[in-house]
Amino acid sequence: MFLSTVMDNIKTYLGDALFNVFTGLIALVIGFFIVKLLKLILRRILGRLPINMTISKFLLSLLNASIYVIYFLVVLSSFGIPMTGFLTLIGSIGVAVGLALKDSLSNIANGIMLVVMRPFKVGDWISVNGIEGNVIAINMVSSVIQTGDNKVITIPNNSILSSNIINYDAMSTRRIDMSFGVSYDSDIDAVKKALLDLARNNDKILKDPAPICVLAEQAASSLIFKLRFWVKNGDNWTTQWQLNEDVVKKFNELGIEIPYNQLDVRMRG
Repeated sequence: MFLSTVMDNIKTYLGDALFNVFTGLIALVIGFFIVKLLKLILRRILGRLPINMTISKFLLSLLNASIYVIYFLVVLSSFGIPMTGFLTLIGSIGVAVGLALKDSLSNIANGIMLVVMRPFKVGDWISVNGIEGNVIAINMVSSVIQTGDNKVITIPNNSILSSNIINYDAMSTRRIDMSFGVSYDSDIDAVKKALLDLARNNDKILKDPAPICVLAEQAASSLIFKLRFWVKNGDNWTTQWQLNEDVVKKFNELGIEIPYNQLDVRMRG
């Protein structure tokens, strides 16, 4: 009652126009702090909920946008602007903007699909549209990928869902196939035993499924052996690099020749 009386007195003193400006400025200032408080509360609530971080960030971005729209409408109403006509105008503008920004709206819709379908999440290593890297953000319009050489690439969500997505972190283990070429004069059994011994003695290569080694191809100048094994996700690169080095040392130790291309040039006098 007291507050209502005070506001009526202020309105009488200032007049309708100045009163609308006065209340609008109050709503603008107070609303700004309320918006910041609501964003902080939402961030804390979503942070405590047992939901995926990707979904949490996406929901937060949607709720933040909704808060700002409501804040904008409340401030305009406080300035005395009729909402009926304004909302009609907003609707007309929205149709025009929607037609002009149909690609952006499509990206938003596809962003929602990415969150719902979850072909990948923040932190996954993926390959899409020829780009490979770590997902650092899934936003309403686009997703952000950090490549292995520390480039940050923003990809529209529409392009992601229209492409093949390879998620390297979807499973806890990964199969590795490595090929090694040796001379035709090499002992096949000795080569297979050497490769399998190296795989079985490597701490990062899983025992189950057990590694296998086969003669995969009789190439033009070498026999191609394929070594197949499984590792935990994240150990794939370091295991391959270490195994490449170990194989060269082992073949040199056993006298197994690793052939290389040679070019013979004959001169005619």
